[in-house]
Amino acid sequence: MGIDLRVESESGEVQDEILDDNDLTEKLLPEHDDAASPCLRYVDRDGDTVFNQLQLPVLMQELENRLRAARKPDLKNHGTALLNLLKSAQDQDHTYVRFSGE
Repeated sequence: MGIDLRVESESGEVQDEILDDNDLTEKLLPEHDDAASPCLRYVDRDGDTVFNQLQLPVLMQELENRLRAARKPDLKNHGTALLNLLKSAQDQDHTYVRFSGE
């Protein structure tokens, strides 16, 4: 089981999600000590990490940068789907994105 991405309401209701059955999300994450990564490096591979609306633009920019470096089609496709889900959550009041690890 990989790291799923969910868009949630303030009460925790799942509005949309992408399941990571092929363990691809982790391959898009930087190392924990990557100082150039203000958001993605903090995604907990074994737990939950929640980002709010103020963090979302930075998170999307980081993911776009990681996608530019991705070479495998399945990884690019998965990353693009994650990015599209993040974009769908942008500017939605009381909406959060949750990375949910194993």
